[in-house]
Amino acid sequence: MADAFHLQKNWYTLLVYPLSNLHFFCKRLEDFSPDPGTFLFNRKAHLVLQSKEGWFCYGIEKGNRVKAIIHFNIHESAAQSPLRAPFGSFDFFDELSDSEFDEWLSFILDDLKNKGCKSLIIKSHPAAYMPKQAKEVKNALSRKKFTIDREATSIIRINKTPFVKKIVISKKQKLLKCLSRFTFLQNPQSDFETVYAFIEEQRRKKGYQLSMTQQALSQAVEIFPSEFLFFTVVEETELIAAAICIRVSPQILYTFYYDHSKLHDKLSPITMLLSGIYSYALENGFVMMDLGTSNVNGNLNKSLQHFKESVGGKPSDKFIFSKSF
Repeated sequence: MADAFHLQKNWYTLLVYPLSNLHFFCKRLEDFSPDPGTFLFNRKAHLVLQSKEGWFCYGIEKGNRVKAIIHFNIHESAAQSPLRAPFGSFDFFDELSDSEFDEWLSFILDDLKNKGCKSLIIKSHPAAYMPKQAKEVKNALSRKKFTIDREATSIIRINKTPFVKKIVISKKQKLLKCLSRFTFLQNPQSDFETVYAFIEEQRRKKGYQLSMTQQALSQAVEIFPSEFLFFTVVEETELIAAAICIRVSPQILYTFYYDHSKLHDKLSPITMLLSGIYSYALENGFVMMDLGTSNVNGNLNKSLQHFKESVGGKPSDKFIFSKSF
């Protein structure tokens, strides 16, 4: 690229290529406006929920248009994207050439080193969200010698094909039995504590722990009331299965926490729960349901992955990039 003009003042960094009208910048989160985040977890309010301080926004801009951004939280010489969320990583609003992406990454890495960072981690969304961009990110970070790990996630495509035709025969039989006995409900936000407590109890009985406390998740629900959705399967007044879902974007519904009563394992009422959520997603314009990762404590849980495949989930890699300086 052409010769660049470089400005660095305290926390603010700017690199300008005058001939190409290309700018790379780093700003504190509170000084970056507007808020163009594609996904919920990259929006300002959610970043602040993860941590009230330590955020830096790196962007690439051409003319007056921001082409891409990434947010890092810097704490004790470590840079992370995200800090406390399922994913962070890059948001793209325009095409980047390989050379633009490489130059921008060099700017980011140099600036993080100048800020005293010794390591960084970037956790991306499932590749199925945006396949083309996911491939470009993987290729670009590979060129910068990042270490690449992956988690296994499962995605259900939302389309006119009925849910019952996406699942295996054994699940179809159990679904029909559940439909004749149980009722699917969409619950109001006021039921959050009941739904959370139910799921937490089912996970505890299986020897697992939820990643967020009720208090921490309650704060997110209060800040984003329209992005959190609650669904249950009941028999009269008894809770049989429950889910907390997140509207990650207008097109993607993330089944964040979900489980069913261990007493009803043979009926697999979670299949009925997912069937009801699928119908809701179809009626409300979503194009995919993210069933979440099948990794538990860093390791692939094959039985969990098999279950997600049995209810129509298709595999999608979720890449985690890391680098040490």
